[in-house]
Amino acid sequence: MADSSEPKKETVHIPILSDPRANPAVQMKKTQLLIDLPAVEMPADTMGTVSSEPQQQIDAIPMLFCWVLLAASATILILQIWNYLA
Repeated sequence: MADSSEPKKETVHIPILSDPRANPAVQMKKTQLLIDLPAVEMPADTMGTVSSEPQQQIDAIPMLFCWVLLAASATILILQIWNYLA
């Protein structure tokens, strides 16, 4: 009997299959679209125009409010870092 501390040597024989890409089952020589896509028409008058409404909305926010919001965010960040290190 063989020593049980050594692993058994087993071999498996796997047959080599021929390359399936060598002989395709279906050869597609001529293909056509299944669906005819409609032509897309882009309106020429709206190209390149930019609305100034978003800029006006941003300018309507008071600067003091922006600074207070930034200071509050920085304070919360510092407190979170302090709690993490403590």
